[in-house]
Amino acid sequence: MHFHLPSNLQQELLAYDPKLKALAKQTENKKPTKKAKYPLGNIPHLIPEDVVRSSYQQDAIDYINAQLAPGRFQLFTKLVDVATSQARTVPIAILYHFEQCWYAAWLPQKGEDYLYGYAYAFKNTSAAAKAVPHSIWNSKEQCTEHTIGRGSQVFTYSATVTKQDIINGKDGRNWRALGIASYYQKARDINEAINRFESQLMTTVPQWSDCRSIFERLRCNNIVDALELHAFFSKTIPDKTKYQLTVDNLITTSKLLKNDYGYSSYGTCLTNVETIITSPYIKKQLQAMLDRSVAEYNNPENTQRKAIKYGFNEFQQTCNSIEFINRIWPDCPIDHYRTYFDQLRTVNLNNLRFNEQLVAWLRKHMSVTSFFNMMSKYIEDAKKDNRALSTFNDHDYVIHSWYEMNDTFSMIMRVLEHGKELDAPKRWRMPDFHDYVQAEAWKVTNRKESLHQDLFPQPIKVNVNNSDWTFFQPVDTHQLSQWGQAVRNCVGSAGRYAEDIKKRKHFIVLCMIDGKPTFTIQLDVSMGVMNVVQIAGVANQPLSDEEREQYSTAFKRALQSRESELSSKS
Repeated sequence: MHFHLPSNLQQELLAYDPKLKALAKQTENKKPTKKAKYPLGNIPHLIPEDVVRSSYQQDAIDYINAQLAPGRFQLFTKLVDVATSQARTVPIAILYHFEQCWYAAWLPQKGEDYLYGYAYAFKNTSAAAKAVPHSIWNSKEQCTEHTIGRGSQVFTYSATVTKQDIINGKDGRNWRALGIASYYQKARDINEAINRFESQLMTTVPQWSDCRSIFERLRCNNIVDALELHAFFSKTIPDKTKYQLTVDNLITTSKLLKNDYGYSSYGTCLTNVETIITSPYIKKQLQAMLDRSVAEYNNPENTQRKAIKYGFNEFQQTCNSIEFINRIWPDCPIDHYRTYFDQLRTVNLNNLRFNEQLVAWLRKHMSVTSFFNMMSKYIEDAKKDNRALSTFNDHDYVIHSWYEMNDTFSMIMRVLEHGKELDAPKRWRMPDFHDYVQAEAWKVTNRKESLHQDLFPQPIKVNVNNSDWTFFQPVDTHQLSQWGQAVRNCVGSAGRYAEDIKKRKHFIVLCMIDGKPTFTIQLDVSMGVMNVVQIAGVANQPLSDEEREQYSTAFKRALQSRESELSSKS
């Protein structure tokens, strides 16, 4: 016979029922412990109540404590332009928890004299000591200490940032925790909320769109800072806000510096060219450039810092070019600077390498007029061939980098450093000048070595369409170099051609028509068949169909002539 006791009676008689008692105890142990409501801490409210009500902040603290790491944030917003079609919500504050630390940031109420406020809070625990950024953990002396709940120790810090703070260098992004980034899953949503707050902050601060720091424009309160000329002016101008950007003032400032070091990163010394840049025409042009910078600095609609620098960079570029000419040709007539002013403004001469030997050679062989003429022709050709290097980051116009002249100067120095004499070229034209010096420099660094002449030991002349075609092989490496100079290609300066001839990998055959260097031909032999690997005219120009037909006829006749010569000897 069995009697099922009601549940209440079971509990009353539990002491008489060992099995049920054990089961009850086991069930009691399995009951879930109550989860703490504030595992991250019920911190003091960090945001001023006039920005976000205390009750809203408490709701946010409760919400964040209940979330997993990716969701531990609250962006506070307000509705603006309510009565218009532009009605929208904009961020006014943010509160979030990341890596054992609470962070808050807010925008001021209307009428307040600061740009933004920020705060942080952290528990005084070993876990926090490992995760909280050192700069925050070590700031306890500046923090306010609180005891929360059952003796939990919490430190909080709060500050507002003014325009003067920014000018004094306090321009960090204090609203963004260290380590917050979009590529971390746990920080991605927090990062997006911070970006929204930052974007709203940016609407309250004047910006330069081409600067990384959102406070660059705010921090700049004079033309000197706008041009980032701190090193030049820091020792010489007590009050930069009153500095007038003029040619005369820049010269005076340059004179105040030790060793007359100039304003430019290239070491340009304005005092060296003072007589030139203060001549009426040139001074007027240079001052107009400086005025462009001042005008853009004062232009409220300008949103780019580089626009302020354009005029000054133009001034700097021109003065650097003038000084370059003056260092090599100190007796250059002032009229030349006026006549070629635009070339000095647009050709980057500061990259041209030179030494005292080169300067002496140039003064002896090249007139400054020849240099200016080459520079003018170079710009003209560069525009036609679209070979100009544009540096729009520093200038709002095209700057030409004169690579050919730089290469030529380097090769002249190489020849002179080897103790060799170098005559002036037959004419001062950039391609001819470069190729002439290249051939001479190649001779200096490469020994004169004989080359095989298995195909044409002696020049062979044939007549095609009333023109004399002469085929021959170069006698030595220096003749090959001279040929490369004559036809303006690299066959004489590229060592691989001479090396391959010496190893009998191929032939190089040179062709003159009516005594003028015309074609360069590279050939090889395979299975008794001679193949044209490449053939090029002057300056590597390809052959026309007519030239190709004439060449084929002439070369066949030259080979027949060589065959007849060999047959007669057998």
